[in-house]
Amino acid sequence: MAVTLAGADSPGEHLQLAAFTAAAAVCFTWVGRRQRGTGRSLIAPNETMRTADRLVSPPPSTRGHRAAGCVWIGVGGIFVLPAVFNIVAAIRGLIG
Repeated sequence: MAVTLAGADSPGEHLQLAAFTAAAAVCFTWVGRRQRGTGRSLIAPNETMRTADRLVSPPPSTRGHRAAGCVWIGVGGIFVLPAVFNIVAAIRGLIG
């Protein structure tokens, strides 16, 4: 039923959807692991920066950013399931 709702009819379309959802899963998981590991926002740099005549230290790591990283990893995990379903649907379309 989930495959029918995706709107894909041919194995090629299923493989395209699988590639898109797998790429989204990798992207969200990478963002989550990076944010959880550093404890900083993705926008904030992790190194000291020179501004005019002084050095600016990076913002401190926070528990909230680490928790947000875990949420991004969870979002990436949600995108894995449709990728698997579409790969299975493509294989079933090729075989039978």
